[in-house]
Amino acid sequence: MSNFQAFVVRGKSSPVVTLQAGVNFGGYYWTTTSLRAAKVAALRRDPNASMLSRKDGSWRLRAGRAVVIDVSRPPEGVRDLPVYALAGSALALIAVLYPEQLLGYVVDAASTPKTWRLHHRVLIAVRNEEEIVWTDDGVITHQTDRFRHDPEGKVAARPTKRPSIAQPERDASLLDFDSQCWLGLDSVAGPIALPGEWTAGCSTVDVQAPVLAAVNPRLPGRACVTIDDSDSPRPSDKSGIIARGSGSLSRIRAGVASIVVDVDSTTTWNGFRSTAAAA
Repeated sequence: MSNFQAFVVRGKSSPVVTLQAGVNFGGYYWTTTSLRAAKVAALRRDPNASMLSRKDGSWRLRAGRAVVIDVSRPPEGVRDLPVYALAGSALALIAVLYPEQLLGYVVDAASTPKTWRLHHRVLIAVRNEEEIVWTDDGVITHQTDRFRHDPEGKVAARPTKRPSIAQPERDASLLDFDSQCWLGLDSVAGPIALPGEWTAGCSTVDVQAPVLAAVNPRLPGRACVTIDDSDSPRPSDKSGIIARGSGSLSRIRAGVASIVVDVDSTTTWNGFRSTAAAA
């Protein structure tokens, strides 16, 4: 999944991060999903999204207005018509760059639900309006107006004491193990994702402090943690978890910011089956 992108929308209760196979083309980020996917409903409520990708030791976060291209529905408005003109080329480019994913769906054709088949899918196009780029060391090399360093240092100056989190008794999940993850937060530029390290014992995500400050997150605020275990190209083999909750800054030390996420609900998936539960 290293060539996938972290895609972020505003869900009903928090930002939601999923990993997507997509491409940048014609000034937009393009990806495809089931028309029944929760992210589609979220974008129809709030058409703001962002995409995080990594290449050659640098991270690039792009944010902007999203358009859902559904052949069963007419264009949302006149200003979206140019996007529809690019849709066919964008879909072909996705197919060219991710042949193993297409093959995975072919292999799993018999078990693929109707809503995940080609004629029940939509394209999503996100205009590249805002952007921030940083290195693996947390050095910011480019940023646009809405991704701007907080001149008052509010993120660094207002860490809060870590709350006491009662861990519920439940079956073991991906949250019970330290892991790389994606942290979803809200910001003035819309919902965003940052790469992080999940520490199960204290329910925290460690991210690069300079980058956290630069994206101006709304902390304390709603957050999500996504852990994906989907190396197989077959959709039936993909699994993961999205944990939603309240996020707050716990501490900043040696250039690393620790965000406590008090999880109140989870969505897990295994193949095409997903389960939502309260924590």
